[in-house]
Amino acid sequence: MRYQRECFLLAALTTLSLPNTALSQTGPPAASSSAINTVALPRHTIIPILIDKDIRVGGAGQNQQTKTIKVQVAQDVVVDGVVIAKKGDLAEGHLTTERNVTRRYFSTDVSQEAALDIDDVVNFCGDTIHMQFERTFVGGVRAGFMSLGAHAHDAVFGKGSVLKAQSDRVEKSVCAEKTTATPLPLPTNMVVPDEEVDKN
Repeated sequence: MRYQRECFLLAALTTLSLPNTALSQTGPPAASSSAINTVALPRHTIIPILIDKDIRVGGAGQNQQTKTIKVQVAQDVVVDGVVIAKKGDLAEGHLTTERNVTRRYFSTDVSQEAALDIDDVVNFCGDTIHMQFERTFVGGVRAGFMSLGAHAHDAVFGKGSVLKAQSDRVEKSVCAEKTTATPLPLPTNMVVPDEEVDKN
């Protein structure tokens, strides 16, 4: 009889301790999860893009071709108290090259246009921000009797250059992180898109 009472008491104590055990295993939610929000991102939000290695197209070049490029966000981007993209976030775009040949009586000119477009940014929590940026540089070669040989220069987007890219539409739902930091000033001497060059 005494053995049965001890078993009953042991079972009762075990039952009472279960809620506390479950609570200690679950614990409070992580503090970082409360810092992530979803925001609407206005169109034309500027996101500086860093060229992290030379993008070079030879002056002689080849016929038209397009290739994908991967670059990165140049600095944290703060909009209305939240970070919507962080330094080092992936940016993707494409480079289109086109070769043009002009033949003259005493010389031949070959120009190589290189058009760099930034298409989107994938931010730190995986959301895609659609971007707009296009800038065209021209390289070339001149060869012939009057040119005293061949002279070439490449079309180059140099390492360390920062592109003035911006979002091309309203993004209704972009994950963001709360911050008390003030927005950083835009880098000086940014490479502007063709449309801004044309205005000057």
